[in-house]
Amino acid sequence: MHRYFVIPRPALQPYVDRLWGWESNAAPTMPLLLPGTGSELLFHYRRPMAIADARGLRDLGAAYLLCARRAPHQPMAQGGVGFVSIRFRSGALRHFCPLPALALGDEAMPVADIWGAEGTAIAEQVALAPDTDTRIALLQDWLLACLARHGKRQPAIELAVRALYYRHREVRIDALADQLGLSRRHFERVFREQIGLTPKAFQRTARFHLTVRDLLLGGDGDYLAAALDHGYYDQAHFIHDFQSFVGHAPARFLQTATPTTHFYNPPIFAPDKVPLPR
Repeated sequence: MHRYFVIPRPALQPYVDRLWGWESNAAPTMPLLLPGTGSELLFHYRRPMAIADARGLRDLGAAYLLCARRAPHQPMAQGGVGFVSIRFRSGALRHFCPLPALALGDEAMPVADIWGAEGTAIAEQVALAPDTDTRIALLQDWLLACLARHGKRQPAIELAVRALYYRHREVRIDALADQLGLSRRHFERVFREQIGLTPKAFQRTARFHLTVRDLLLGGDGDYLAAALDHGYYDQAHFIHDFQSFVGHAPARFLQTATPTTHFYNPPIFAPDKVPLPR
């Protein structure tokens, strides 16, 4: 089994956390993708995985978007795997996508359903590429072309996303809306249209995501310390949230999750060093 990641080109760094890949000649047990505020766009060049979600087990083809918000997605290897995935930052998918965030919902979707013939074409190019460097270059060129067509200049939304994600413990929605010069009602409407979640739901999802990330990367399974650090009232509050997002208590998931069986990675940039869109 071989896993790797690539830091994106500077122009993509405000929007894409990393491009990463996984190769295995045998069918590996894939990690459960828990709800979060980012997105994964996977391109297979070996046998595609199926995805189990609220709609059942589905074969979505060679390339698809995973955008888990309220429930997990379970990738299921059907043989040896080889894929490259684009990991979008929180709220960044809208800069590359012709569809509004609300149209994406909480489902796994084939690229053709989002980007049409263009999505099919880039998936075919990646599948036929001779090596990793070529696949990465193809995808970064395509991302830059998508950004040129669909990128949005919305500094208020960018600031709101970063505040709700990186400062989820202390940010209050009313105060944030006031800081941005918007009424709360207008702020909530615009944010939901652009991000696909209300500000409160985004903040709650970010808190859950970051708490689980710290638990998995820290490796000590100390629910209470991680939960309190991220703004939960107590351990029971976190367990209730985990059950709401995943469908069961966290103990079973955390006991089986290892550094090679989850989607979490240490951040490449510190929060204050993440580049802002220009």
